[in-house]
Amino acid sequence: MKDFGGKKEKPYTPKEPAFWRVTIALMLASLLVFSTLYVFQPLLPVFVDEFQVTATQSSLLVSSAVISMVVGLFILGFMADRYGRLLLMHVSLGMTVLLLFAMPFTPSFEALVGLRLLQGFFLAGVPAAAMGYLGEEVSPQHLGLAVTLYISSNALGGMGGRVVAGYLTDVLDWNTTLLFMSGFGIVSAGLFILLLPKERFYVKQNTPLRKDLQGMLVHLKDTHMLVLFLMGLLLQIVFTAVWTYLPFYLQAEPFNWPLTWISFTYFAYGFGVLAPPLAGRLSVKIGLPKVMIAGLFVLLTGVWMTALPMPPVILIGLGVICMGFFVAHSMAAALVSKTASHHRSGASGFYLISYYIGVAIGSTAIGALWEQFMWWGIIATSLVFIVVIAFIPMYKKMT
Repeated sequence: MKDFGGKKEKPYTPKEPAFWRVTIALMLASLLVFSTLYVFQPLLPVFVDEFQVTATQSSLLVSSAVISMVVGLFILGFMADRYGRLLLMHVSLGMTVLLLFAMPFTPSFEALVGLRLLQGFFLAGVPAAAMGYLGEEVSPQHLGLAVTLYISSNALGGMGGRVVAGYLTDVLDWNTTLLFMSGFGIVSAGLFILLLPKERFYVKQNTPLRKDLQGMLVHLKDTHMLVLFLMGLLLQIVFTAVWTYLPFYLQAEPFNWPLTWISFTYFAYGFGVLAPPLAGRLSVKIGLPKVMIAGLFVLLTGVWMTALPMPPVILIGLGVICMGFFVAHSMAAALVSKTASHHRSGASGFYLISYYIGVAIGSTAIGALWEQFMWWGIIATSLVFIVVIAFIPMYKKMT
């Protein structure tokens, strides 16, 4: 509890309406950010035909935004800790929507990639600041609930963006799809601004810039933090590789699925929406690290299920993948926020930087494995987790 001009303030709990205002506002922002980030993923085969580029080149529409998002997470995460989080998130969402609206009018593939590169930087604003905001404004006892609901909306946004984009593009065209997403962005950003309460516990940093930067970089010397950063990196390499090359896999023999059918596979993200809150409750009893590792093994099981060329097994495997991924990710994110005693946005920023480097690797760099070994090359990326868990003792210390 803190004293503000004689008025006692305490962090929000689920018994207060403000807790749910915070949660709903950040969920809306998350829906906008992650539907925008992944809206191009199911459309990559469309751009191969539209602009006469390769599958790996078309994946730049995902990885270009991710690369600049990594830069944005570092810069904006540092700015959020130093100058405050609310205004930064407002500007971030505004620029995201503006750039999304401009994309349907781009004349070339190169121009579209350029806009995505710029958009990625602003997409980083909400992820860079949200965890720090929650860490300060929400009661520590209920932080796991708030974080898992926020992470669930990450999954819902990713699912909605992919499903809507795939369906509308198959029925209409990709330009109309992006205009529709822009309209959704305007509504979501407006509601976010109206709902999210002002920061109460944030204290503006008056320390010298160099010293403040050193305080943020100290997270890179913490072995427990490094384990969590590594977790984010590897999780996304595996997860993104599966979902980036899934449309190519299912369009080819022996499946020959149309884009509409493929877009419906993203409903598997529903498991990613439901699983984290349940995992959050379980983590209260057995601890965040154990639930995180359990989620990881669920993810790996799902990946290997897709090796069987049987549509029902593949569909079940995709649901298992989403459930395991979002459980492991939400637990790792909560551990980062809980472990950091200072520069919380910076710590979350480093986690997300590693997380989105994994997106870039899983989307474009893994393309070489796809072109050489097809789906078996994608599945093989999951083997690295087995090696890491077996030979890095820091994992064992966490549990």
